[in-house]
Amino acid sequence: MNWLKRLFTPKRCYVCGQKATNPQVYLDDQGKKVYVCYKCVPYAERRALRKP
Repeated sequence: MNWLKRLFTPKRCYVCGQKATNPQVYLDDQGKKVYVCYKCVPYAERRALRKP
């Protein structure tokens, strides 16, 4: 049941660490999926995070 709880927990923003509202998915340098909130999208694109 732990996987079910993780599935529905709110995602955290990769940049600011707060709950990601309207999250967008990016790939970090290791190729992992990270979620970025709409406020931090310009910063994520300046840091050259890639879209999947």
